[in-house]
Amino acid sequence: MKRKLSILMLCSLLLITTVGTVMAGSSGYTMIERPCAETATIDGTWTTDDEWTDVEMIDMSGTATGQFGYVVQDFSVMGLEWVVEFFDDDTDDEGDYWKICFDDQNSGGSAPDSGDFMFEIVGHTTLTVYQGDGSGWTEVDPEGEVVWSDSIDSSPLNSEPHWILEVYETSKTAGVVVIPTSPPTGMNIIAYDASTDTIAAWAPDSSADDPDSWGLIETFEMSPIPEGLSLAVMVFLTSVSLVVSLHYLQKHSKKREK
Repeated sequence: MKRKLSILMLCSLLLITTVGTVMAGSSGYTMIERPCAETATIDGTWTTDDEWTDVEMIDMSGTATGQFGYVVQDFSVMGLEWVVEFFDDDTDDEGDYWKICFDDQNSGGSAPDSGDFMFEIVGHTTLTVYQGDGSGWTEVDPEGEVVWSDSIDSSPLNSEPHWILEVYETSKTAGVVVIPTSPPTGMNIIAYDASTDTIAAWAPDSSADDPDSWGLIETFEMSPIPEGLSLAVMVFLTSVSLVVSLHYLQKHSKKREK
């Protein structure tokens, strides 16, 4: 059911996607966005073998992958979720870190600005959330908006034990973290293994401090509407599509006011 809901949400979102938006981010490194209807179980593992199969998988430099999708729940709450797997890292080091950055306004730039946010997890114990200030990063309090977990485990993508990170960020009416509501959006994912001093990143050779080097969430995937949906499911999907559409229009309205 999760896959069916994601496909229909995508089709609804595509109807309101505008044309001719400026593309920031690192040239040549793009991904397709897939909204998903349910929140993953945030426990640092694949709770089920199909937990992350309905969102796009991106290859990071080295041997790592990242996956990302939207979540819409209760007709009114929109969130983002990620899973990142570092296949070569199975050691627990204080110097290990994960970084996930995104650029809501897709403005790029040589330094993070107020539309840029970063989740940094150090030593598999401590999460810090940052917002750009025009020249670097400033710590902000996410007020419980971010849930995360990581662990060393196997997954459907790799049977050898390795680090797996899951993150869920939920949007609030007046949340501290401004989540991107529609492509195009800049995004950066970095995993660092202190024991081997190696970095896996998307886009390759990107830096959290340089939004121009980030990858790009470029567009939505167009998929056919599945058959056999019940009336109750159709009503639910219509409500979800309206929520996502309102978020999209609000974002682009703010852009036009600037």
